[in-house]
Amino acid sequence: MKLSETELQELARQLRCPDGNNGLKVAEMMNFTNSNIIHKAIDSLSLNNNDTILEIGPGNGIHVKDILNVASNLDYYGIDISETMITEASKLNADFENVSFSLTDGDHIPFSESQFDKIFTCNTIYFWKNPQQYANEIARVLKPNGLVTIGFIPESTMRKIPFAKYGFTLYTIETVTDIMESAGLNVIYANTDTEMVMSNSGEQIEREYVILTAKKSV
Repeated sequence: MKLSETELQELARQLRCPDGNNGLKVAEMMNFTNSNIIHKAIDSLSLNNNDTILEIGPGNGIHVKDILNVASNLDYYGIDISETMITEASKLNADFENVSFSLTDGDHIPFSESQFDKIFTCNTIYFWKNPQQYANEIARVLKPNGLVTIGFIPESTMRKIPFAKYGFTLYTIETVTDIMESAGLNVIYANTDTEMVMSNSGEQIEREYVILTAKKSV
């Protein structure tokens, strides 16, 4: 079903910051469209026992249980700009003592310097208001030798997606690499792959995605 321009604008708004009942529905849809890229990002981090993990933009957090199964004694923190998502993620993960979610402003990461062993985020970079400042924040809260993974859809693919013209900033691997390196994060891995997904507008499409991992120097 082809969406109208008004519907595309609303979808883009909900993807940026899910809100209300429509936001909950979009989050459920994102569970399917983002599942592969999220799990690839998690794999890239090589989680170890006792790691402290930060996820930026966890949506409804349905995948957090999978993260906790990767290694023992993990501490997981999720931050999001959507109050709806923080409420829903907290509800869905209420049984886990070592999981917490916090509402943030999208500019600052409200944690101490060198607090996290691993950080990851999938399909949020398009919405960073000040990408370099936010990458600097990621570097600040990441421990020396810590890893950060950014999962995203590259510009060449995003340009073919109808809603991407509404409020999305598009990125190439080179641009994301420059942002990370300028924050003192050395890119050690960047891989492009393809997947078949049901698009957020309801069509089956082949989609390119990138998993980019960087390491903080000692």
